[in-house]
Amino acid sequence: MQEKDKDALKITGQCRVRGGMEYDLKCEGVNLSLVVSPRMNADDVDDWRVEARAKRAPDGPFVASEWGPTRKDALRAVGRAWDSNVPTHGLRMFDWEAVEKILLTVRAI
Repeated sequence: MQEKDKDALKITGQCRVRGGMEYDLKCEGVNLSLVVSPRMNADDVDDWRVEARAKRAPDGPFVASEWGPTRKDALRAVGRAWDSNVPTHGLRMFDWEAVEKILLTVRAI
């Protein structure tokens, strides 16, 4: 296996959670968990919610959560929210277009 392939974005796991699906991704040794879930209550902001979570020591995990009319819209919104918090929280940048493409391969969005 080439070194580049070892660090490429990949899905390392997926399972059902809280009425939705969780997708664990890994890129360059960094883990990212995404939960994609539909509207559960009439009070929910929109039709789909995506929650992104990454572990960060010693501060613990960082979580970004956004809603959208489609799963893809919610993913794009959470990507924008994540990127806007990079300078403040010292988060790792992710290529959200690559995340979108890999989630399309498993029909997550």
